[in-house]
Amino acid sequence: MEQQIVDRLLTTLDVAVEAFALCRVDRGFKLVARGSADIEVHYVLSGTLHLDVPGNEPMKCDAGSIVLVPPYLRQSMGADSGAGRELLAVDNCTPAPNGLIQFDATNGGHGDVQFVCGLISANISGSFGLLDTVRRPISEKLDDLPIVRLCYEMMQAEIQRPGLGSRALTGALMKTCVLVMLRRHFSRSDYETSLLSTLRDPRLGKAVAAVLDKPAARHSVAALASIAGMSRSAFAREFSHAFAMSPMAFVAKTRLHHAAELLQSTNMPVKVIAASIGFSSRSHFSRVFRDAYGTDPSAYRRGEPEAESAITAPPSASVRPNGHADYDMGRAAA
Repeated sequence: MEQQIVDRLLTTLDVAVEAFALCRVDRGFKLVARGSADIEVHYVLSGTLHLDVPGNEPMKCDAGSIVLVPPYLRQSMGADSGAGRELLAVDNCTPAPNGLIQFDATNGGHGDVQFVCGLISANISGSFGLLDTVRRPISEKLDDLPIVRLCYEMMQAEIQRPGLGSRALTGALMKTCVLVMLRRHFSRSDYETSLLSTLRDPRLGKAVAAVLDKPAARHSVAALASIAGMSRSAFAREFSHAFAMSPMAFVAKTRLHHAAELLQSTNMPVKVIAASIGFSSRSHFSRVFRDAYGTDPSAYRRGEPEAESAITAPPSASVRPNGHADYDMGRAAA
């Protein structure tokens, strides 16, 4: 039951990857980046990435691996496990011809390890608590999968022969790899998160399925607790523990995600979409949608960019929807 729920939650994950840097490091050097407020993702193109994050076991990531590093963690990245000369990322960056920023910690070579670095941004109405469960660096070697091998080959081609839109295409390829990684990560029986632990209780899973099946229904904490066969207080407590949000916040996120899908895939009038997810007023729906997605429903349908000033992520959020970093690499890419 819990794996089915997680799989459905992954389909609702509005995640984007902004690929902004190509990193090259020679043996004997360490590229150091301070912690940021964003989840960072590395895709290892060649060589072996040795990643050291204080408080965590050193990680050895071969070519074809993808690594997620949670917010606020200092990183030391090298081509070998030994000590090396530390170079701050912010002091060793230059523009690359393909629209990426290049971070160079080499001695004039091509780099004993090369990896693409990006930032994960997730719309605050689409994270559903999944990314909040990533508390430590995680890595998966995914080149056994045909789709990941294809993404890997295409990223290599874009790096070697940059062209129009290389940065955007590389980001899209990395997004595919991230989603595949998360699916594998959350399905592993040897990895336990509070989310999976709680969803092992089939009662809670029933309530989650009810919201995902019928987001526009008149859900309430009491009604969902009844579906789960739990007391109202116990249900609210267990749900908040699993998803880092209240049951009704989950309902609101699900409704807005459904509305976003309808905006992108249909020509239904905004007023009709608002009514279909339980809003009696289009203006109220537009305000709530703008608060979550950073733009009004009509602009979102036209594909216009988010208005950064309109987005305010909650303090507990692990990723920010504008994707901008406030650390070494992010400053260089901004």
